[in-house]
Amino acid sequence: MEDKVNPLSSLSSIIGDYLRMRRDDLRKNIITGLAAGFSRVLAILIISLLMVIVLAVFAFAFIILLEKPVGSMSGAAFIVGGVYLSGAIVLFFLRKLLFVNMFTKLFTGIMQTNTPDDSWKSLLLILVQNLRKNLEG
Repeated sequence: MEDKVNPLSSLSSIIGDYLRMRRDDLRKNIITGLAAGFSRVLAILIISLLMVIVLAVFAFAFIILLEKPVGSMSGAAFIVGGVYLSGAIVLFFLRKLLFVNMFTKLFTGIMQTNTPDDSWKSLLLILVQNLRKNLEG
């Protein structure tokens, strides 16, 4: 006598396989996205640190260069400090455009890796595999 396949158990195994597959895809995408995100953030931090060092060296050089025309080293330091302060003010007003939008795009791109079509294709693939297994076995 043939073993009858219970449709509910077959459906539950199909859904279980699908959910396991989706969970594994999600884990893989999160790990890949976090690795890419952290590497980008680390690269930005290293580049920023190097830029701060370069700016400090150039600031010192400009202070020495401006010392003779201005007449004092403190006056030259105030001029260079004013230039940096005006640059900081400009960056403050452009912070949303320069920084917030960049990081928002970075981290939303990490989480939006799958399209809805991919999940339906995966479900159909699992359904066909289980139907084939049930028909053969």
